[in-house]
Amino acid sequence: MEPERLNDFQVTRRLRVFNRITQIGLSIILILGLNFLASKHYKRYDLTKDKRYSLSAESKAYLEKLEAPINIFVTIANDSESAELNRIRNDLGKLLAEYEVQSMRSGEPFIRIEYVDTLRQRKRTQELVQKYNIEKENVIVIATEDQTRTIELPELYEAEEGKWHSFRGENSITSAIIEVSSEEMPVLYFTLGHGEMRINEVDPLRGLSLAQSFLQERGFTLKELDLTRVNSVPEDAGLVFALAPQAAFSAEETEKLRRYMSDRNGRMILTLEPGRKHGLEDLLFDWGILVEDHVAVDVDPNYRSQEGDLIIRHFSEHPISKLLFDYGATAFFGQSRPIRIDPASTADDNLALRYIIGTSQKSWAERDYRTESPITFTPERDLSGPLSLAVASNRSTRSGLGLSISGGRLICYGNSDFLANNRFQAYGNYTLFINSVNWALDRNAYLNIPTQPLDSFQLIMSQSDLKRMLLYFSMMPLAIGLLGILIYFLRRR
Repeated sequence: MEPERLNDFQVTRRLRVFNRITQIGLSIILILGLNFLASKHYKRYDLTKDKRYSLSAESKAYLEKLEAPINIFVTIANDSESAELNRIRNDLGKLLAEYEVQSMRSGEPFIRIEYVDTLRQRKRTQELVQKYNIEKENVIVIATEDQTRTIELPELYEAEEGKWHSFRGENSITSAIIEVSSEEMPVLYFTLGHGEMRINEVDPLRGLSLAQSFLQERGFTLKELDLTRVNSVPEDAGLVFALAPQAAFSAEETEKLRRYMSDRNGRMILTLEPGRKHGLEDLLFDWGILVEDHVAVDVDPNYRSQEGDLIIRHFSEHPISKLLFDYGATAFFGQSRPIRIDPASTADDNLALRYIIGTSQKSWAERDYRTESPITFTPERDLSGPLSLAVASNRSTRSGLGLSISGGRLICYGNSDFLANNRFQAYGNYTLFINSVNWALDRNAYLNIPTQPLDSFQLIMSQSDLKRMLLYFSMMPLAIGLLGILIYFLRRR
């Protein structure tokens, strides 16, 4: 183009229009590109102090396993006159948005959220009533094509003195998603008739009500089992628990459990306390486990709480305890008995045994704990530490093609009260428990997923920790006092 033509007003105007159109076009392309990338790589950030709207790794793992879309309908009105309902809708909206994002696959959510005003959206409400039987206002409905679960508002919060104080939306929603999406969850049986700990008891020392809620929130069905009233362990038993029996199982009951474990590749979790006869020696022998009548004594102050309980710091890299091993976490046990691997079990190539947790180097297994006072280590009679307090046993078989097929699994703990209500809220305790359940059931996808902390706080301190804390706190006022005395003498001079 000739230079003098650039001075022509019409040419200049056309160039400016072309330039603006080009800029607008490029801007539109940029916006569309950014939106496309955002739809494929969407990211939200929870800036709340306690991350109350972030999903736990456990919930994310369940969402990744979804095989069909799930619809969530919220029937809380947007402009309610109740401040409490508006707050609930706000809390719920932020949490459900996280579910929707975490369920994204190829840009499409597997969790679909819809808010329905039952008073204003009459036609849509009628459709939901006919398809999902949604009739109530102020509820959350989790639905698939053939299953529905309704969550009432009180399930979203924990109450104290008549007031809601703790938001438990994730627990309720994830539990409902598991319930409607799982075709069949394992049935867990708890033996009774021998003074075992009971799943429906709220007693802090012997009750398992917290463990019961913990399992039910994850979709498990829990039942009790009286072996004297059945010919065999029920066919639908996915896992059998025998927790802290105070009296021995009869030979007939033990044989039923042995047949369940050997003939049906059964799964069991045993917790056997010191000083109690359990009658399961033959069953444990089959699985290469020795449970002797000793008590674990640990004199290392870093492994004892101020009340004298054991602080478990040694974890193996077994799938049950690997998460605690990696995080350097602790568990909280009362009086325990050592659980050992039978040396003769090495002759069985199909049996694999591993230690799970243990005590310190300054521990021993005390044999004369009933009569000796004070308890002291006797090399001729006692076993020196470190000691194992839990063993996992896994039996496998070889197929005709030479493939290894997983058989039964048995886990034995030398302590029971780590599952009791007064200790279950410790992070290491309930993590050991749920990982034991998942490992026993071959639910490998849920192993070593950090569980969402329970809504409570529990401080576990060893005797050494307490002494150090007292030293630190005493040094501060002492230093202030010395500084005051120094200032006093300086001013006098």
